[in-house]
Amino acid sequence: MRAMLPLFEPKGRVLLVDGHHLAYRTFFALKGLTTSRGEPVQAVYGFAKSLLKALREDGDVVIVVFDAKAPSFRHQTYEAYKAGRAPTPEDFPRQLALIKEMVDLLGLERLEVPGFEADDVLATLAKKAEKEGYEVRILTADRDLYQLLSERISILHPEGYLITPEWLWEKYGLKPSQWVDYRALAGDPSDNIPGVKGIGEKTAAKLIREWGSLENLLKHLEQVKPASVREKILSHMEDLKLSLELSRVRTDLPLQVDFARRREPDREGLKAFLERLEFGSLLHEFGLLESPVAAEEAPWPPPEGAFVGYVLSRPEPMWAELNALAAAWEGRVYRAEDPLEALRGLGEVRGLLAKDLAVLALREGIALAPGDDPMLLAYLLDPSNTAPEGVARRYGGEWTEEAGERALLSERLYAALLERLKGEERLLWLYEEVEKPLSRVLAHMEATGVRLDVAYLKALSLEVEAELRRLEEEVHRLAGHPFNLNSRDQLERVLFDELGLPAIGKTEKTGKRSTSAAVLEALREAHPIVDRILQYRELSKLKGTYIDPLPALVHPKTNRLHTRFNQTATATGRLSSSDPNLQNIPVRTPLGQRIRRAFVAEEGWRLVVLDYSQIELRVLAHLSGDENLIRVFQEGQDIHTQTASWMFGVPPEAVDSLMRRAAKTINFGVLYGMSAHRLSGELAIPYEEAVAFIERYFQSYPKVRAWIEKTLAEGRERGYVETLFGRRRYVPDLASRVKSIREAAERMAFNMPVQGTAADLMKLAMVKLFPRLQELGARMLLQVHDELVLEAPKEQAEEVAQEAKRTMEEVWPLKVPLEVEVGIGEDWLSAKA
Repeated sequence: MRAMLPLFEPKGRVLLVDGHHLAYRTFFALKGLTTSRGEPVQAVYGFAKSLLKALREDGDVVIVVFDAKAPSFRHQTYEAYKAGRAPTPEDFPRQLALIKEMVDLLGLERLEVPGFEADDVLATLAKKAEKEGYEVRILTADRDLYQLLSERISILHPEGYLITPEWLWEKYGLKPSQWVDYRALAGDPSDNIPGVKGIGEKTAAKLIREWGSLENLLKHLEQVKPASVREKILSHMEDLKLSLELSRVRTDLPLQVDFARRREPDREGLKAFLERLEFGSLLHEFGLLESPVAAEEAPWPPPEGAFVGYVLSRPEPMWAELNALAAAWEGRVYRAEDPLEALRGLGEVRGLLAKDLAVLALREGIALAPGDDPMLLAYLLDPSNTAPEGVARRYGGEWTEEAGERALLSERLYAALLERLKGEERLLWLYEEVEKPLSRVLAHMEATGVRLDVAYLKALSLEVEAELRRLEEEVHRLAGHPFNLNSRDQLERVLFDELGLPAIGKTEKTGKRSTSAAVLEALREAHPIVDRILQYRELSKLKGTYIDPLPALVHPKTNRLHTRFNQTATATGRLSSSDPNLQNIPVRTPLGQRIRRAFVAEEGWRLVVLDYSQIELRVLAHLSGDENLIRVFQEGQDIHTQTASWMFGVPPEAVDSLMRRAAKTINFGVLYGMSAHRLSGELAIPYEEAVAFIERYFQSYPKVRAWIEKTLAEGRERGYVETLFGRRRYVPDLASRVKSIREAAERMAFNMPVQGTAADLMKLAMVKLFPRLQELGARMLLQVHDELVLEAPKEQAEEVAQEAKRTMEEVWPLKVPLEVEVGIGEDWLSAKA
């Protein structure tokens, strides 16, 4: 084993760590970091990183101090002490316990003294160490301890800079001996120390600088100017005395500490602890892994099966240059002198982000298939593993800008992650049968791209520009004067001050009256100007996002538009699209449909569009086993009409459009945990009626509610929910005591198995369909949610459509039939019509 980081190299310096303060600070700084089991660990990780940074310089004597659970003497003196602080976050205590466990494993001294705060313990230790001849550094961002600063005592801020008496003088113009007096005058809202009301930090600092001390100031209070300041002090003398008492830290606690005492770290225990929390990078930083032997350099080509690392000039492979290429196999690194030419002999590429390299190769006419990819393994272990930097940090390694190091990392991560997946047969099946072969399909889709009618889009841009001008003039006419329609503040004044429309909400950051889309939708009927503004915004957004940028993204080599399909981006397993995102073009608006008209087939070819019909409701029927829901789909009935029939107690032929709309809203809304409040807003009905609608829905499909409750119960027990095929999503907030957080987690938890299963079915269909399309001379172009867009020679279009429909409908046996709607046309819009 490599020698551990020299934590205890003698330097004659004591490092005191404000444990509670540092833990709380990192808890909020790194929000969202969890293990693959969904356990929050951001405070533990941040604490370890900050501690490591300090230990590299201060390793002689280290003592970590935490607040004791019992109230301190300050709480007894002043009941409202720290009363204004927010409640402790519910997942903080568990992380604090882990931090204390880590401190003990590191062999560091840990102190908690009942009845006193960590500040008093730190202050006593600092003064004791100073007296014994040590130099002292206190790792904290807490300003209370500035009063301790001296020639031998300094404060190490977690961000890395040192706070000394000289720093304090430059920053505040105060000496450490004046800090308590200054704090007593100014007060401290974070600790609820009252201070003197009306005297802020600037005035307090000025007074202390002028009079030298609070004692001297009070002796000459009649000379203090202006008179208003004098009056404020006189009228708050009790608060001032109390603040002085609360601000001064104790330095005389009866602590028996031997600064010469040393404890060795528990290396094996610490290694197991860091592995349990998946802090792979910290294993390296703490020196707990065997030193990697310097890789032996070998000439290209590498042996078959080697892992590849590469560096692109930019992230988008269709537009990038291949700057470097290397491979790794059993400790050897093979470097390619001509990276692009070296690709020709590979055939298959294994390694992190293998798909991107395959896309670049296909662009150059090189048949290269992506193979094993540690990113896909990591994503299946935990869908929050979305980027190589995070995966490397989590499982042991570093994502660098050097191709050879990336190749070695790929080899190491693949072995480690495959080991973690052993025994997880369903996840391994998803990897081998879905994700890995899908990466090959996506590589071809990205490299193929789709043809764009650039002339049509440019003409559409001019048309939309004219319509925007017309709408802008109409808005100005309704407002009574011109103004900048894109200025939030000007729009706010026009709507709420000049036209007197009701201000429904305020912005979170500034507190100004909101002009968001949701607010304007609610005001649509209040004044004709609102409808015009909403129209303007929609046209402007679509013009700026799609109509104008897309022509510039047509590749000069292929004359086609190439999006990227992100395989490890979503929590549910769905694919996402970027650079450009083609999944967000609205399909229900007239302009959104016209944009789809710009996606066209090659001359002599046709687009074939296939869309799973109500796939999520069909998946819900299968997962829940609800007989009524299953029967509707087995008999080929209209699900929304039948749901309305049961909800309203009328025969299907008596269901009107409003009834069907209500049923449709609930059918889809239940998948996303739609509340009665939301439903009442969607349908413009009273809240009580919405509650009754939802209740009647669950009476119509009783096993749906039972399935939801079972899914939530399993999620709470296991910490995750899963799809039909075993894809997992960790949902730790199911156990949250905060109602809003818990309810949001519940919605995610029972939506994921449905949406994730639908995504798995689509991916599996793509994998099965792809080789058949190649045989038929057709191409797969786009995947958008439940929809596939293919391109086929005109003569084969019908055959391709039928083959694709059959494959998608028979992709997996369910209790209900899967149905696919098919369209063929010269462009995306006409194929959907």
